[in-house]
Amino acid sequence: MPKKNVMPVMIPAAIARAQLGSLLKQVTSRKARFVITKSGKPTAVLLGVEDFDDIVEELDPVFQKSLQVAAAEYKAGKAITLGDYLKKNLIRSRAR
Repeated sequence: MPKKNVMPVMIPAAIARAQLGSLLKQVTSRKARFVITKSGKPTAVLLGVEDFDDIVEELDPVFQKSLQVAAAEYKAGKAITLGDYLKKNLIRSRAR
């Protein structure tokens, strides 16, 4: 399912501090993102852990390399579907 582009909301640090519980609920339930400002300048970001994981994965060179290796193996016909893998391993485990 494609993600909606969620525009971050600018929020002063004092309000973020006072309303942290509410902000966390919004991050979780509505996928909201907040840029926390101090003296009017962006200082920090509050976003959901899934968004954070996506960003880290995109920036991680080891993860990017593993994607390239996987794509090459798929193109070379060395890949199998998850369903085939599970069938093969279930048959093997039942035979024991």
